[in-house]
Amino acid sequence: MLQKRLERYDTALYLRLSKEDGDVASGSKNESNSIANQKSLIMDYLQSRPEFRVVSIREDDGFSGTDFNRPAFQAMMEDVKKGVINCIIVKDLSRFGRNYIEVGRYLEKLFPMLGIRFIAVNDNYDSLEADTAHDIVVPFKNLINDSYCRDLSVKIRSHLAIKRKKGEFIGAFACYGYLKDENNRNQLVVDTYAGQVVQDIFRMKINGMSQYRIADALNEQGILSPMEYKKYLGSHFESSFKVNPKAVWTAKAVTRILTNEVYTGVLVQGKQTTPNHKVKVRQEVDEADWIRVENAHESLIDRVLFDIVQNLMGRDTRTSPNETQVFPLSGLVYCGDCGHPMVRKISRYTKKKKADDAQTYGYFLCSEKCGKGGCSWHRIGEDDLMEAVLGAVNLHIQKVLDVQEALKQIEKAPSRQLMIQKYLERLSRKEEERKKAERLKIGIYEDLKDDLLDKEEYQKLKAEFDSRIAEAEAAVKELTRQISELEESHSASAPWMNYFQQFGRLEQLTRWAAAIVINKILVYEDNRIKIIFNFEADLNRIQEILSATEEHKKEAV
Repeated sequence: MLQKRLERYDTALYLRLSKEDGDVASGSKNESNSIANQKSLIMDYLQSRPEFRVVSIREDDGFSGTDFNRPAFQAMMEDVKKGVINCIIVKDLSRFGRNYIEVGRYLEKLFPMLGIRFIAVNDNYDSLEADTAHDIVVPFKNLINDSYCRDLSVKIRSHLAIKRKKGEFIGAFACYGYLKDENNRNQLVVDTYAGQVVQDIFRMKINGMSQYRIADALNEQGILSPMEYKKYLGSHFESSFKVNPKAVWTAKAVTRILTNEVYTGVLVQGKQTTPNHKVKVRQEVDEADWIRVENAHESLIDRVLFDIVQNLMGRDTRTSPNETQVFPLSGLVYCGDCGHPMVRKISRYTKKKKADDAQTYGYFLCSEKCGKGGCSWHRIGEDDLMEAVLGAVNLHIQKVLDVQEALKQIEKAPSRQLMIQKYLERLSRKEEERKKAERLKIGIYEDLKDDLLDKEEYQKLKAEFDSRIAEAEAAVKELTRQISELEESHSASAPWMNYFQQFGRLEQLTRWAAAIVINKILVYEDNRIKIIFNFEADLNRIQEILSATEEHKKEAV
Protein backbone atom coordinates (compact mmCIF):
# COMPACT_ATOMS: atom_id res chain seq x y z
CA MET A 1 0.00 0.00 0.00
CA LEU A 2 1.52 3.32 -1.14
CA GLN A 3 1.79 6.22 1.29
CA LYS A 4 0.02 9.52 0.68
CA ARG A 5 2.32 12.29 -0.60
CA LEU A 6 2.60 15.31 1.69
CA GLU A 7 3.47 18.89 0.85
CA ARG A 8 6.21 19.03 3.48
CA TYR A 9 8.30 16.43 5.24
CA ASP A 10 9.97 17.03 8.59
CA THR A 11 13.10 15.07 7.91
CA ALA A 12 15.86 13.40 9.93
CA LEU A 13 19.16 12.58 8.24
CA TYR A 14 20.69 9.42 9.66
CA LEU A 15 24.45 8.84 9.29
CA ARG A 16 26.36 5.80 10.57
CA LEU A 17 29.96 4.65 10.39
CA SER A 18 31.27 1.49 12.07
CA LYS A 19 34.91 0.94 13.05
CA GLU A 20 35.20 -1.73 10.36
CA ASP A 21 33.86 0.51 7.54
CA GLY A 22 36.39 3.33 7.64
CA ASP A 23 37.20 5.59 4.68
CA VAL A 24 38.44 4.63 1.30
CA ALA A 25 42.19 4.08 1.52
CA SER A 26 43.17 1.92 -1.40
CA GLY A 27 40.26 2.08 -3.81
CA SER A 28 38.61 -1.02 -2.38
CA LYS A 29 35.36 0.94 -2.11
CA ASN A 30 33.83 3.14 -4.75
CA GLU A 31 33.06 5.90 -2.29
CA SER A 32 34.00 6.89 1.22
CA ASN A 33 31.61 5.91 3.99
CA SER A 34 32.76 8.73 6.27
CA ILE A 35 30.18 10.72 8.19
CA ALA A 36 31.08 13.93 6.30
CA ASN A 37 30.70 12.29 2.90
CA GLN A 38 27.35 10.73 3.82
CA LYS A 39 26.06 14.11 4.95
CA SER A 40 27.36 15.83 1.81
CA LEU A 41 25.72 13.29 -0.50
CA ILE A 42 22.32 13.59 1.20
CA MET A 43 22.44 17.41 1.22
CA ASP A 44 23.16 17.39 -2.53
CA TYR A 45 20.13 15.13 -2.97
CA LEU A 46 17.92 17.60 -1.04
CA GLN A 47 19.02 20.75 -2.93
CA SER A 48 16.40 20.33 -5.64
CA ARG A 49 13.71 18.99 -3.28
CA PRO A 50 12.27 21.87 -1.23
CA GLU A 51 9.52 19.69 0.29
CA PHE A 52 12.06 18.21 2.75
CA ARG A 53 12.77 20.31 5.87
CA VAL A 54 15.75 18.99 7.84
CA VAL A 55 14.76 18.82 11.49
CA SER A 56 17.69 16.82 12.83
CA ILE A 57 20.91 15.13 11.79
CA ARG A 58 21.62 11.96 13.77
CA GLU A 59 25.15 10.51 13.74
CA ASP A 60 26.33 7.13 15.09
CA ASP A 61 30.09 7.09 14.62
CA GLY A 62 31.79 3.80 15.51
CA PHE A 63 28.67 1.62 15.87
CA SER A 64 28.00 -1.72 14.18
CA GLY A 65 25.09 -2.04 11.78
CA THR A 66 24.03 -5.37 13.27
CA ASP A 67 22.92 -3.79 16.54
CA PHE A 68 20.11 -1.20 16.54
CA ASN A 69 20.78 -0.16 20.13
CA ARG A 70 22.72 2.90 18.94
CA PRO A 71 22.32 6.24 20.79
CA ALA A 72 21.61 8.47 17.77
CA PHE A 73 19.30 5.88 16.19
CA GLN A 74 17.31 5.53 19.42
CA ALA A 75 17.05 9.33 19.71
CA MET A 76 15.71 9.46 16.14
CA MET A 77 13.12 6.78 16.92
CA GLU A 78 11.99 8.83 19.93
CA ASP A 79 11.36 11.73 17.54
CA VAL A 80 9.35 9.33 15.38
CA LYS A 81 7.18 8.32 18.34
CA LYS A 82 6.61 11.97 19.34
CA GLY A 83 5.69 12.96 15.78
CA VAL A 84 8.62 15.35 15.43
CA ILE A 85 9.67 13.77 12.11
CA ASN A 86 7.84 11.89 9.40
CA CYS A 87 10.73 11.17 7.01
CA ILE A 88 14.15 9.49 7.34
CA ILE A 89 16.90 9.76 4.73
CA VAL A 90 20.11 7.69 4.66
CA LYS A 91 22.94 7.34 2.18
CA ASP A 92 22.13 3.66 1.53
CA LEU A 93 20.46 0.73 3.24
CA SER A 94 23.76 -0.50 4.77
CA ARG A 95 24.07 2.81 6.70
CA PHE A 96 20.65 2.19 8.22
CA GLY A 97 21.59 -1.34 9.32
CA ARG A 98 23.13 -4.68 8.35
CA ASN A 99 20.75 -7.00 10.16
CA TYR A 100 18.52 -8.52 7.49
CA ILE A 101 15.63 -9.32 9.84
CA GLU A 102 15.64 -6.03 11.75
CA VAL A 103 15.98 -3.82 8.66
CA GLY A 104 13.08 -5.68 7.05
CA ARG A 105 10.96 -5.21 10.17
CA TYR A 106 11.48 -1.44 10.11
CA LEU A 107 10.93 -0.99 6.37
CA GLU A 108 8.02 -3.39 5.93
CA LYS A 109 6.14 -3.02 9.24
CA LEU A 110 7.08 -0.20 11.61
CA PHE A 111 7.66 2.69 9.18
CA PRO A 112 4.53 2.05 7.06
CA MET A 113 2.47 1.70 10.25
CA LEU A 114 3.85 4.98 11.66
CA GLY A 115 3.56 6.82 8.33
CA ILE A 116 7.31 7.37 7.99
CA ARG A 117 8.75 7.97 4.54
CA PHE A 118 12.11 6.28 4.17
CA ILE A 119 14.68 7.15 1.49
CA ALA A 120 18.01 5.43 0.73
CA VAL A 121 19.69 7.73 -1.82
CA ASN A 122 22.35 5.49 -3.38
CA ASP A 123 20.01 2.48 -3.50
CA ASN A 124 17.41 4.62 -5.32
CA TYR A 125 14.81 3.51 -2.75
CA ASP A 126 11.88 5.69 -1.70
CA SER A 127 9.09 4.06 0.28
CA LEU A 128 6.61 6.57 -1.21
CA GLU A 129 7.31 5.30 -4.71
CA ALA A 130 8.05 1.64 -3.88
CA ASP A 131 6.75 -0.85 -6.43
CA THR A 132 6.82 -4.63 -6.91
CA ALA A 133 10.39 -4.50 -8.26
CA HIS A 134 11.58 -2.72 -5.12
CA ASP A 135 9.70 -5.21 -2.96
CA ILE A 136 11.91 -7.94 -4.47
CA VAL A 137 15.22 -6.06 -4.75
CA VAL A 138 15.32 -4.41 -1.30
CA PRO A 139 15.23 -7.69 0.72
CA PHE A 140 18.06 -9.01 -1.46
CA LYS A 141 20.12 -5.89 -0.77
CA ASN A 142 19.46 -6.24 2.96
CA LEU A 143 20.47 -9.88 2.79
CA ILE A 144 23.72 -8.95 1.02
CA ASN A 145 24.44 -6.28 3.66
CA ASP A 146 23.82 -8.85 6.40
CA SER A 147 26.06 -11.38 4.62
CA TYR A 148 28.81 -8.77 4.28
CA CYS A 149 28.71 -8.16 8.03
CA ARG A 150 28.85 -11.90 8.78
CA ASP A 151 31.85 -12.40 6.45
CA LEU A 152 33.57 -9.40 8.00
CA SER A 153 32.98 -10.82 11.48
CA VAL A 154 34.53 -14.16 10.48
CA LYS A 155 37.60 -12.41 9.05
CA ILE A 156 38.02 -10.24 12.15
CA ARG A 157 37.66 -13.23 14.51
CA SER A 158 40.23 -15.18 12.48
CA HIS A 159 42.62 -12.21 12.44
CA LEU A 160 42.30 -11.69 16.20
CA ALA A 161 42.87 -15.42 16.85
CA ILE A 162 46.12 -15.26 14.85
CA LYS A 163 47.23 -12.22 16.85
CA ARG A 164 46.47 -13.98 20.14
CA LYS A 165 48.47 -17.05 19.12
CA LYS A 166 51.42 -14.81 18.20
CA GLY A 167 51.34 -13.33 21.70
CA GLU A 168 50.02 -9.93 20.64
CA PHE A 169 47.84 -8.10 23.16
CA ILE A 170 44.48 -7.15 21.61
CA GLY A 171 42.63 -5.77 24.65
CA ALA A 172 41.26 -2.24 24.76
CA PHE A 173 43.21 -1.39 27.95
CA ALA A 174 46.43 -2.78 29.37
CA CYS A 175 45.96 -4.33 32.80
CA TYR A 176 47.19 -2.47 35.87
CA GLY A 177 50.99 -2.57 36.01
CA TYR A 178 51.46 -2.46 32.24
CA LEU A 179 51.10 0.03 29.40
CA LYS A 180 50.75 -0.42 25.66
CA ASP A 181 54.02 0.15 23.83
CA GLU A 182 53.83 3.47 21.97
CA ASN A 183 55.54 1.93 18.94
CA ASN A 184 53.53 -1.31 18.99
CA ARG A 185 50.05 -1.15 20.51
CA ASN A 186 49.88 -4.95 20.62
CA GLN A 187 52.87 -5.20 22.98
CA LEU A 188 52.75 -4.71 26.75
CA VAL A 189 55.53 -2.85 28.56
CA VAL A 190 56.00 -2.39 32.30
CA ASP A 191 54.54 0.72 33.91
CA THR A 192 57.28 1.50 36.45
CA TYR A 193 55.02 3.12 39.06
CA ALA A 194 52.05 0.72 38.89
CA GLY A 195 54.41 -2.24 38.47
CA GLN A 196 56.01 -1.48 41.84
CA VAL A 197 52.53 -1.37 43.43
CA VAL A 198 51.80 -4.84 41.98
CA GLN A 199 55.05 -6.18 43.43
CA ASP A 200 54.18 -4.64 46.81
CA ILE A 201 50.77 -6.34 46.72
CA PHE A 202 52.35 -9.76 46.17
CA ARG A 203 54.93 -9.06 48.87
CA MET A 204 52.24 -8.05 51.37
CA LYS A 205 50.26 -11.20 50.62
CA ILE A 206 53.25 -13.47 51.22
CA ASN A 207 53.94 -11.60 54.45
CA GLY A 208 50.50 -12.70 55.66
CA MET A 209 48.16 -9.81 54.89
CA SER A 210 44.64 -10.58 53.71
CA GLN A 211 43.19 -8.96 50.58
CA TYR A 212 41.07 -6.67 52.77
CA ARG A 213 44.09 -5.45 54.76
CA ILE A 214 46.10 -4.95 51.57
CA ALA A 215 43.27 -2.84 50.10
CA ASP A 216 43.08 -0.76 53.30
CA ALA A 217 46.86 -0.24 53.28
CA LEU A 218 46.83 0.97 49.66
CA ASN A 219 43.95 3.37 50.34
CA GLU A 220 45.70 4.72 53.46
CA GLN A 221 48.83 5.37 51.39
CA GLY A 222 46.77 7.32 48.84
CA ILE A 223 47.61 5.01 45.95
CA LEU A 224 45.12 5.38 43.10
CA SER A 225 42.97 2.35 42.35
CA PRO A 226 43.31 0.76 38.88
CA MET A 227 40.23 2.59 37.58
CA GLU A 228 41.32 5.98 38.89
CA TYR A 229 44.87 5.38 37.65
CA LYS A 230 43.57 4.73 34.12
CA LYS A 231 41.76 8.07 34.25
CA TYR A 232 44.90 9.75 35.59
CA LEU A 233 46.79 8.45 32.54
CA GLY A 234 44.14 9.94 30.26
CA SER A 235 42.20 6.79 29.35
CA HIS A 236 38.47 7.23 28.76
CA PHE A 237 37.58 4.28 30.93
CA GLU A 238 34.09 3.79 32.35
CA SER A 239 32.55 0.91 34.28
CA SER A 240 28.95 0.09 35.14
CA PHE A 241 30.17 -1.37 38.46
CA LYS A 242 31.27 1.99 39.86
CA VAL A 243 29.10 3.04 42.83
CA ASN A 244 31.20 5.78 44.49
CA PRO A 245 32.34 9.14 43.05
CA LYS A 246 35.94 7.97 43.34
CA ALA A 247 36.89 4.33 42.95
CA VAL A 248 39.02 2.93 45.78
CA TRP A 249 40.98 -0.27 46.30
CA THR A 250 38.82 -3.23 47.29
CA ALA A 251 39.57 -6.82 48.28
CA LYS A 252 38.17 -7.93 44.92
CA ALA A 253 40.54 -5.65 42.99
CA VAL A 254 43.48 -7.00 45.00
CA THR A 255 42.35 -10.59 44.35
CA ARG A 256 42.19 -9.92 40.61
CA ILE A 257 45.80 -8.78 40.68
CA LEU A 258 47.00 -11.67 42.86
CA THR A 259 45.42 -14.27 40.54
CA ASN A 260 46.33 -12.67 37.19
CA GLU A 261 48.95 -14.77 35.41
CA VAL A 262 49.86 -11.86 33.13
CA TYR A 263 52.29 -10.61 35.79
CA THR A 264 54.50 -13.68 35.21
CA GLY A 265 54.97 -12.74 31.55
CA VAL A 266 52.23 -15.11 30.35
CA LEU A 267 49.59 -13.62 28.06
CA VAL A 268 46.23 -15.39 28.47
CA GLN A 269 43.51 -14.29 26.04
CA GLY A 270 40.29 -15.62 24.55
CA LYS A 271 38.57 -16.21 27.89
CA GLN A 272 35.26 -14.88 26.57
CA THR A 273 33.51 -14.78 23.22
CA THR A 274 30.15 -14.00 21.59
CA PRO A 275 28.04 -16.61 19.75
CA ASN A 276 28.03 -14.61 16.49
CA HIS A 277 28.15 -11.10 15.03
CA LYS A 278 24.53 -10.39 15.97
CA VAL A 279 24.45 -11.62 19.57
CA LYS A 280 26.64 -9.42 21.77
CA VAL A 281 26.11 -11.30 25.04
CA ARG A 282 29.54 -12.51 26.18
CA GLN A 283 30.01 -16.16 27.09
CA GLU A 284 32.77 -17.85 29.08
CA VAL A 285 35.18 -20.08 27.14
CA ASP A 286 36.43 -23.38 28.59
CA GLU A 287 39.88 -22.93 30.15
CA ALA A 288 41.28 -25.64 27.86
CA ASP A 289 40.48 -23.37 24.88
CA TRP A 290 42.16 -20.23 26.26
CA ILE A 291 45.15 -19.00 24.27
CA ARG A 292 48.27 -18.90 26.47
CA VAL A 293 51.61 -17.54 25.27
CA GLU A 294 54.66 -17.80 27.55
CA ASN A 295 57.20 -14.95 27.78
CA ALA A 296 54.97 -12.61 25.79
CA HIS A 297 56.24 -9.59 27.75
CA GLU A 298 58.46 -8.65 30.68
CA SER A 299 57.33 -10.23 33.94
CA LEU A 300 56.68 -8.29 37.14
CA ILE A 301 56.41 -11.35 39.41
CA ASP A 302 58.51 -14.48 39.04
CA ARG A 303 56.73 -17.83 38.79
CA VAL A 304 57.99 -18.95 42.22
CA LEU A 305 56.29 -16.11 44.10
CA PHE A 306 53.17 -16.32 41.94
CA ASP A 307 52.70 -20.04 42.66
CA ILE A 308 53.29 -19.49 46.38
CA VAL A 309 50.64 -16.76 46.45
CA GLN A 310 48.14 -19.05 44.67
CA ASN A 311 48.80 -21.63 47.39
CA LEU A 312 48.19 -19.04 50.12
CA MET A 313 44.98 -17.64 48.59
CA GLY A 314 41.98 -18.53 50.70
CA ARG A 315 43.98 -19.55 53.77
CA ASP A 316 43.15 -17.94 57.09
CA THR A 317 45.73 -15.19 57.70
CA ARG A 318 43.74 -13.03 60.10
CA THR A 319 45.36 -11.41 63.12
CA SER A 320 43.89 -11.13 66.58
CA PRO A 321 42.40 -7.74 67.56
CA ASN A 322 45.41 -6.84 69.73
CA GLU A 323 48.06 -7.70 67.11
CA THR A 324 49.13 -5.79 64.00
CA GLN A 325 51.29 -8.45 62.34
CA VAL A 326 50.32 -11.92 61.26
CA PHE A 327 51.83 -14.89 63.09
CA PRO A 328 54.65 -16.52 61.02
CA LEU A 329 52.81 -19.85 60.72
CA SER A 330 49.34 -18.38 60.15
CA GLY A 331 47.39 -20.38 57.57
CA LEU A 332 50.05 -23.11 57.40
CA VAL A 333 49.17 -25.35 60.39
CA TYR A 334 46.73 -28.22 59.83
CA CYS A 335 45.52 -31.17 61.85
CA GLY A 336 47.25 -34.30 60.63
CA ASP A 337 44.31 -36.50 61.66
CA CYS A 338 41.32 -34.73 60.10
CA GLY A 339 43.04 -32.30 57.69
CA HIS A 340 41.25 -29.20 58.97
CA PRO A 341 43.15 -25.96 59.76
CA MET A 342 44.30 -25.54 63.34
CA VAL A 343 43.32 -22.33 65.14
CA ARG A 344 45.80 -20.25 67.12
CA LYS A 345 44.59 -19.32 70.59
CA ILE A 346 46.07 -17.07 73.28
CA SER A 347 45.55 -17.66 77.02
CA ARG A 348 46.53 -15.21 79.73
CA TYR A 349 47.38 -16.28 83.26
CA THR A 350 49.15 -15.04 86.41
CA LYS A 351 51.51 -17.13 88.53
CA LYS A 352 50.76 -15.38 91.81
CA LYS A 353 47.33 -14.01 91.00
CA LYS A 354 48.73 -10.51 90.51
CA ALA A 355 47.37 -8.42 87.70
CA ASP A 356 50.80 -6.97 86.86
CA ASP A 357 52.29 -10.47 86.64
CA ALA A 358 50.07 -11.58 83.71
CA GLN A 359 51.67 -13.83 81.07
CA THR A 360 50.42 -15.23 77.80
CA TYR A 361 50.48 -18.74 76.46
CA GLY A 362 49.90 -19.43 72.78
CA TYR A 363 48.80 -22.77 71.34
CA PHE A 364 47.23 -24.32 68.24
CA LEU A 365 43.94 -26.19 68.54
CA CYS A 366 42.20 -28.44 66.01
CA SER A 367 39.20 -26.52 64.66
CA GLU A 368 37.09 -29.59 63.87
CA LYS A 369 34.30 -30.30 66.37
CA CYS A 370 34.75 -33.16 68.79
CA GLY A 371 32.26 -35.96 69.16
CA LYS A 372 30.74 -38.40 66.70
CA GLY A 373 32.46 -38.01 63.36
CA GLY A 374 34.60 -35.18 64.70
CA CYS A 375 38.29 -34.97 65.54
CA SER A 376 39.80 -35.20 69.02
CA TRP A 377 40.34 -32.01 70.99
CA HIS A 378 44.14 -31.87 70.79
CA ARG A 379 46.55 -28.97 70.89
CA ILE A 380 50.22 -28.08 70.68
CA GLY A 381 52.08 -25.22 72.34
CA GLU A 382 53.11 -22.35 70.10
CA ASP A 383 56.69 -22.23 71.41
CA ASP A 384 57.15 -25.99 71.00
CA LEU A 385 55.81 -25.86 67.46
CA MET A 386 57.95 -22.87 66.49
CA GLU A 387 61.09 -24.50 67.87
CA ALA A 388 60.44 -27.78 66.02
CA VAL A 389 59.57 -26.04 62.74
CA LEU A 390 62.59 -23.71 62.88
CA GLY A 391 64.92 -26.68 63.32
CA ALA A 392 63.29 -28.62 60.47
CA VAL A 393 63.34 -25.59 58.17
CA ASN A 394 67.04 -24.99 58.77
CA LEU A 395 67.80 -28.65 58.02
CA HIS A 396 65.73 -28.46 54.83
CA ILE A 397 67.42 -25.22 53.70
CA GLN A 398 70.84 -26.82 54.21
CA LYS A 399 69.70 -29.89 52.28
CA VAL A 400 68.63 -27.75 49.34
CA LEU A 401 71.89 -25.80 49.37
CA ASP A 402 73.90 -29.07 49.43
CA VAL A 403 71.90 -30.38 46.49
CA GLN A 404 72.46 -27.14 44.60
CA GLU A 405 76.21 -27.38 45.12
CA ALA A 406 76.22 -31.01 44.01
CA LEU A 407 74.36 -30.07 40.84
CA LYS A 408 76.99 -27.46 40.03
CA GLN A 409 79.64 -30.16 40.31
CA ILE A 410 77.96 -32.78 38.11
CA GLU A 411 77.16 -30.15 35.49
CA LYS A 412 80.90 -29.75 34.90
CA ALA A 413 81.74 -33.45 35.30
CA PRO A 414 82.29 -35.59 32.16
CA SER A 415 80.25 -38.38 33.79
CA ARG A 416 77.11 -36.37 33.14
CA GLN A 417 77.69 -36.40 29.39
CA LEU A 418 78.62 -40.08 29.49
CA MET A 419 75.41 -40.84 31.36
CA ILE A 420 73.37 -38.94 28.79
CA GLN A 421 75.07 -40.92 26.03
CA LYS A 422 74.27 -44.18 27.80
CA TYR A 423 70.62 -43.25 28.10
CA LEU A 424 70.55 -42.28 24.42
CA GLU A 425 71.88 -45.73 23.50
CA ARG A 426 69.21 -47.38 25.65
CA LEU A 427 66.58 -45.17 24.03
CA SER A 428 67.74 -46.22 20.57
CA ARG A 429 67.52 -49.92 21.49
CA LYS A 430 64.01 -49.52 22.90
CA GLU A 431 62.93 -47.71 19.74
CA GLU A 432 64.21 -50.65 17.69
CA GLU A 433 62.35 -53.12 19.92
CA ARG A 434 59.13 -51.17 19.44
CA LYS A 435 59.53 -51.03 15.66
CA LYS A 436 60.35 -54.76 15.50
CA ALA A 437 57.22 -55.63 17.52
CA GLU A 438 55.11 -53.46 15.20
CA ARG A 439 56.57 -55.22 12.12
CA LEU A 440 55.85 -58.64 13.63
CA LYS A 441 52.31 -57.54 14.48
CA ILE A 442 51.73 -56.57 10.85
CA GLY A 443 53.27 -59.89 9.77
CA ILE A 444 50.87 -62.05 11.77
CA TYR A 445 47.96 -60.12 10.29
CA GLU A 446 49.22 -61.02 6.83
CA ASP A 447 49.54 -64.66 7.99
CA LEU A 448 45.93 -64.55 9.19
CA LYS A 449 44.77 -63.33 5.79
CA ASP A 450 46.78 -66.09 4.08
CA ASP A 451 45.22 -68.72 6.40
CA LEU A 452 48.63 -69.54 7.92
CA LEU A 453 47.20 -68.70 11.36
CA ASP A 454 43.74 -69.31 12.74
CA LYS A 455 41.87 -66.57 14.58
CA GLU A 456 42.70 -67.89 18.06
CA GLU A 457 46.44 -68.07 17.33
CA TYR A 458 46.31 -64.59 15.82
CA GLN A 459 44.58 -63.07 18.88
CA LYS A 460 47.13 -64.70 21.21
CA LEU A 461 50.14 -63.43 19.23
CA LYS A 462 48.56 -60.00 18.76
CA ALA A 463 48.11 -59.61 22.53
CA GLU A 464 51.76 -60.57 23.08
CA PHE A 465 53.03 -58.04 20.51
CA ASP A 466 50.71 -55.32 21.87
CA SER A 467 52.22 -55.95 25.30
CA ARG A 468 55.76 -55.64 23.89
CA ILE A 469 54.86 -52.40 22.08
CA ALA A 470 53.28 -50.88 25.19
CA GLU A 471 56.30 -51.88 27.31
CA ALA A 472 58.73 -50.39 24.79
CA GLU A 473 56.73 -47.13 24.53
CA ALA A 474 56.69 -46.77 28.33
CA ALA A 475 60.45 -47.31 28.44
CA VAL A 476 60.99 -44.76 25.66
CA LYS A 477 58.90 -42.22 27.53
CA GLU A 478 60.81 -42.75 30.78
CA LEU A 479 64.24 -42.62 29.10
CA THR A 480 63.24 -39.44 27.26
CA ARG A 481 62.26 -37.88 30.59
CA GLN A 482 65.55 -38.88 32.22
CA ILE A 483 67.59 -37.53 29.31
CA SER A 484 65.66 -34.25 29.44
CA GLU A 485 66.27 -33.92 33.16
CA LEU A 486 69.99 -34.60 32.77
CA GLU A 487 70.25 -32.05 29.96
CA GLU A 488 68.49 -29.50 32.14
CA SER A 489 70.40 -30.32 35.29
CA HIS A 490 71.72 -26.76 35.29
CA SER A 491 68.61 -26.17 37.45
CA ALA A 492 71.12 -25.44 40.22
CA SER A 493 70.31 -21.85 39.34
CA ALA A 494 66.53 -22.44 39.43
CA PRO A 495 64.72 -19.45 40.93
CA TRP A 496 63.24 -21.38 43.85
CA MET A 497 66.71 -22.54 44.94
CA ASN A 498 67.95 -18.96 44.86
CA TYR A 499 65.37 -18.04 47.52
CA PHE A 500 66.85 -20.69 49.81
CA GLN A 501 70.28 -19.12 49.29
CA GLN A 502 68.92 -15.84 50.62
CA PHE A 503 67.96 -17.41 53.94
CA GLY A 504 71.10 -19.28 54.96
CA ARG A 505 70.69 -20.42 58.56
CA LEU A 506 67.71 -18.78 60.24
CA GLU A 507 67.96 -17.60 63.81
CA GLN A 508 64.27 -16.76 63.84
CA LEU A 509 61.46 -17.95 61.60
CA THR A 510 59.96 -14.98 59.75
CA ARG A 511 56.64 -14.97 57.93
CA TRP A 512 58.42 -14.48 54.58
CA ALA A 513 60.70 -17.49 55.10
CA ALA A 514 57.81 -19.66 56.34
CA ALA A 515 55.64 -18.83 53.30
CA ILE A 516 58.49 -19.48 50.84
CA VAL A 517 59.71 -22.76 52.38
CA ILE A 518 56.60 -24.37 53.91
CA ASN A 519 53.50 -25.66 52.16
CA LYS A 520 51.78 -27.25 55.17
CA ILE A 521 52.51 -28.24 58.76
CA LEU A 522 50.60 -31.30 59.94
CA VAL A 523 50.17 -31.78 63.71
CA TYR A 524 48.86 -35.17 64.90
CA GLU A 525 47.07 -36.07 68.12
CA ASP A 526 50.25 -37.56 69.62
CA ASN A 527 52.04 -34.23 68.88
CA ARG A 528 53.94 -35.69 65.93
CA ILE A 529 54.77 -32.97 63.42
CA LYS A 530 55.12 -33.46 59.68
CA ILE A 531 56.20 -30.61 57.44
CA ILE A 532 55.37 -30.59 53.72
CA PHE A 533 57.81 -28.25 52.02
CA ASN A 534 57.31 -26.25 48.85
CA PHE A 535 59.15 -27.58 45.77
CA GLU A 536 59.53 -31.05 47.32
CA ALA A 537 58.72 -32.73 43.99
CA ASP A 538 61.43 -30.68 42.24
CA LEU A 539 63.92 -31.49 44.97
CA ASN A 540 63.17 -35.24 44.79
CA ARG A 541 63.59 -35.18 41.01
CA ILE A 542 67.00 -33.52 41.32
CA GLN A 543 68.06 -36.00 44.01
CA GLU A 544 67.14 -38.83 41.61
CA ILE A 545 69.48 -37.31 39.04
CA LEU A 546 72.26 -37.09 41.62
CA SER A 547 71.74 -40.70 42.72
CA ALA A 548 71.73 -41.93 39.12
CA THR A 549 74.94 -40.00 38.45
CA GLU A 550 76.65 -41.52 41.48
CA GLU A 551 75.61 -45.02 40.35
CA HIS A 552 77.07 -44.33 36.94
CA LYS A 553 80.36 -43.23 38.49
CA LYS A 554 80.56 -46.53 40.41
CA GLU A 555 79.82 -48.53 37.25
CA ALA A 556 82.53 -46.62 35.40
CA VAL A 557 85.05 -47.52 38.12
